[in-house]
Amino acid sequence: MAADFGDQWMIVLHPSSFSLILSIVFLLGWSCGILVGRKNESALNFSNSTPSLGANQKDCHDGSKTTTNEKFDGPTMVLRGSLRLMSSKWGSSSGKSEKDGRACDRAVVEYLSPEKMNQLLFAKVKNNGSNVSDTFRLDEYAASDDSLQKRSTSQIRDETTNNMRPESFIDLLSLIQKYSVNTSHPYFFNQLFGSLDPIALAAEIVALSVNTSVYTYETAPVFTLLEREVMNQIGKLVFMDDDRDGDCNRFEGEGLMIPGGSLANLTAMHAARHRWKVMNGFNNYSADRGNSKVDFDVLDSEEEKKFEDSFCVTENTVQQLKKLPPRLVAFVSSEAHYSFSKSARVLGMNDEDLIVIPTHPDGRMDVNMLEKNIAMLEDEQDGYGDSNQSIETKRVPFFVACTAGSTVRGSFDEIAEIVKVCRDYESRGLKSGCQYDRSIWVHVDGAWGGSAIFSSRPEVRSDTHMDEIKLADSFTFNPHKMLGAPQQTTAFIVRHRNALRNANAAGAKYLFDPRKNGAEYDLGDLSYTCGRRTDAVKLWAMWKYYGRLGLGARVDQKVDELQLFVDELNRRQSFCLACKPWPFNVNFFYFPPRIRDKLMERGLIPFHDNNRIGNEENWVHRFIEVPEDIAQELAEVSVTLKLRLHEAGEMIIPYQVSLRYNII
Repeated sequence: MAADFGDQWMIVLHPSSFSLILSIVFLLGWSCGILVGRKNESALNFSNSTPSLGANQKDCHDGSKTTTNEKFDGPTMVLRGSLRLMSSKWGSSSGKSEKDGRACDRAVVEYLSPEKMNQLLFAKVKNNGSNVSDTFRLDEYAASDDSLQKRSTSQIRDETTNNMRPESFIDLLSLIQKYSVNTSHPYFFNQLFGSLDPIALAAEIVALSVNTSVYTYETAPVFTLLEREVMNQIGKLVFMDDDRDGDCNRFEGEGLMIPGGSLANLTAMHAARHRWKVMNGFNNYSADRGNSKVDFDVLDSEEEKKFEDSFCVTENTVQQLKKLPPRLVAFVSSEAHYSFSKSARVLGMNDEDLIVIPTHPDGRMDVNMLEKNIAMLEDEQDGYGDSNQSIETKRVPFFVACTAGSTVRGSFDEIAEIVKVCRDYESRGLKSGCQYDRSIWVHVDGAWGGSAIFSSRPEVRSDTHMDEIKLADSFTFNPHKMLGAPQQTTAFIVRHRNALRNANAAGAKYLFDPRKNGAEYDLGDLSYTCGRRTDAVKLWAMWKYYGRLGLGARVDQKVDELQLFVDELNRRQSFCLACKPWPFNVNFFYFPPRIRDKLMERGLIPFHDNNRIGNEENWVHRFIEVPEDIAQELAEVSVTLKLRLHEAGEMIIPYQVSLRYNII
């Protein structure tokens, strides 16, 4: 049957499609029925004349009063109230925000112990339900059969649909805000994130209102193109030279927004392992799903024959297919993020196949030790393929993680030197006629310090080795940390074309059909997740609004502020640096008078250094070992100070119990 839509359009309908059409018509009618009587055009108008929750005059949660003759349905009233709660975090109509100083007059957190918090917020629902609107508990009270019989069906339906009054529910939401930690407070230092950027938040609010998932262009056209634009710009920024000419020199690699730095590190290890196996023939399938407009019926058979174009498949491939793969080994430093050990477990690696390389006293990976450990594995590889040798004893390097801003010290590994060690290892394999292709994937974990890619200061870029990232294979950083984007905002970029697609693509027919409009832009098959958040819009908004120089200025300002902090520490005899200060981290000790007297009695006077952050000269020789008894007492001081400041709501600051007990 055909439906005629004018002279130019005619859609052929299969008989089985009528049931679907009837369902759509029913749903449209049902939706329109719900909207009857709701004033949608003005329901979410948040101008200065925003009406209050009900028809009568009522105090708003931000302290202001408004009047209205309009009434809205319960969910809309709750939404409007929640947005007022959010806007209250950003000051009044005068434009003054918490950043202007008002936050300093408030506590970082209204601290309650877990027991008191449970007692206050999660009280048990009473049998008569009198406190159901005052508790976070999800328990519901059961009305008696007699009371139910006295109510009409519509009354029961209304009561079960809306379990509580909108005003009461907004009160509960305000308690969430009241007893949560104010992470935008100037004295919140506990984790590697803080003040929330309003531009990025505004973009996320708009994205939430759209409520989409960025796996296909069909579903999220704008967000798909935004993410591609952001990744292209990051790729050009870190992997390409500055002498580029617009779109004529586009980044050819791949990138994605990923939910957190830990999953970004896992993605890097996963892509690295897939690359090694494909290069050596241990994976005979590489899903090169380019989403081009090809015959869908023969797509799978064609893809089975393809390998990624960037992977060099040698004559050894066929031979290696007949063998079991060796045990692949990854290297990380002792300062690397703990997510690498979790990632190794997810990938099924043995614990001993994640080798931890020691660091220098300032936290940098000891490149010489990395080279020695790779050489040891290289010796093990001699005789690989000999039938007299057990495959379980053969271990092959495939991955090295560089840290660009470690969690505690803030140290930056020397990327160029690490890459050189890996490439030298690969070159030796070519010369020796190794029976498999050597490949070590170098990943830069810049979750904390990677935002320095925006800095234009030569000294900052030098201290953080940002210009060396282009030598690596992949890179990740978290704009939700140093730049203030909403949690979570993580970018992951790979310089190899199709590396992510080949490692992750599954080609689900219902989702990734190359015949769909814009299918060649789909991002979902580059990831191993299905649903994907619209995270790119947050980084795009900040980049577009502030510009690269503006984001770089934000990074450089943090360097300047920490230098002032170091200068202030050096002027105070009760404080001393615990290790070399890096551009974004300063570790220090506080010495109560009794501990300082003990140090002075033993001739251990803390040395106050006047050098600038990043100055490498003589740092190693300035460490003084703290005696064990004083070190234990010093550790207790740090814990006690943290707990007191936290419970008073004055400051939340981290401490590190495993840091070397040294002072400089």
